[in-house]
Amino acid sequence: MFRELGDYANDPIEGMFARLAADKFAGKIDLGIGVYRDQSGKVPVMQAVRQAEKIMLDKRLSKSYMTPFGNLAYCRDIERLVFGADHPVLAERRIVSAQTPGAGCALRLGAEIVHDLSPESRVWASTPVWFHQLEFFTKAGLDILPYRYYDRENSAPQFDAMLEDLAGMRAGDVLLLHGCCHNPTGHDLSLEQWQAVTDVVLGTDAIPFVDIAYQGFGRGIEQDVAGTQLMLAQVPQALLTVSSSKSFGVYRDRAGMLSIITPTDAAGTTGIRRKLRDSARQLYFMAPDHAATVVHEILSSSELEQLWRDELDDLRQNISEKRAELRRTIEAENPGFDAGFIGQQLGMFSCLPITDAEQRTLEDEYHIYMLPDARVNVAALNAARAITVAKAFRAIRDRRA
Repeated sequence: MFRELGDYANDPIEGMFARLAADKFAGKIDLGIGVYRDQSGKVPVMQAVRQAEKIMLDKRLSKSYMTPFGNLAYCRDIERLVFGADHPVLAERRIVSAQTPGAGCALRLGAEIVHDLSPESRVWASTPVWFHQLEFFTKAGLDILPYRYYDRENSAPQFDAMLEDLAGMRAGDVLLLHGCCHNPTGHDLSLEQWQAVTDVVLGTDAIPFVDIAYQGFGRGIEQDVAGTQLMLAQVPQALLTVSSSKSFGVYRDRAGMLSIITPTDAAGTTGIRRKLRDSARQLYFMAPDHAATVVHEILSSSELEQLWRDELDDLRQNISEKRAELRRTIEAENPGFDAGFIGQQLGMFSCLPITDAEQRTLEDEYHIYMLPDARVNVAALNAARAITVAKAFRAIRDRRA
């Protein structure tokens, strides 16, 4: 059996990390994995998380099994964080949620349910998009169709083209959207554009599938979910995934949520609840509880929640400053080049307007490593790294002349 694998093709992202690990140059720069790093390059742990973990230790909580729904107290907290207190989805009790092992498992679980209930549904995904995100849907057996979203060569959004493509959706198709801080481009829709997309969804009977991985990293905790709130108040059904990895800095501990928004109230959601439970159990049985309980401790305490909000505000401001620094250094090193798009984008990521071959040159000659689509993790930069990237970008552009 195992001989049949042969020379199994490496995943392009894992391939990049393998090249990074093999590079012995002391000054190599890792702008790949999507984690926040401080000025020293370390991934800090929030003080709110540290304090919540101490409370948990003092409580000596049980480590017994939980149901496939996971930590439902965590789910209620995240629902409140995403929707606020008075959103009609919550008021009408049209939501069924389960805690998952991060948003990746939430996407895979949602894809499995879509395929089981409607295998002919097609999934519409932005171009470009986070590479691994599509794998959750293809592994479930669903077909992927692209919609234009961002012109990477010209660093420009393509909203009119997006609407033109989405007009081809049919009833039951799934529209994959990033709730904020689009990965990999950092370009987000305005509220007016969210409404225009909502109108297309309503006109085609498509089903939105909103993925929120970076709440609080864009404009603010509440502002980052305004578009999601607007859309989900109007559509009859939707899927929602949320990650706590970035917003709470609990990356390796894995806490996320899948929610299904239904056309009916709680009395009519029994079948959905059972389907969600059974699908989760069949895929991974149950989610780990540590990070979910950490988040619940934070959001159950006004003092800890305020500390977390203040820390997240600081991270967001720091990333904004890193964006401004990268723009300044690129424009200083490349006279006449407008890097304003970097400052206009939100969250951790931006895409440099270079080709795949030029990206590989950055690795081979300048020891700068990025993920596909020349995705730069701005949150991993500091002033010295920004200058190095700007100089290498100038060298790449000079070769085009």
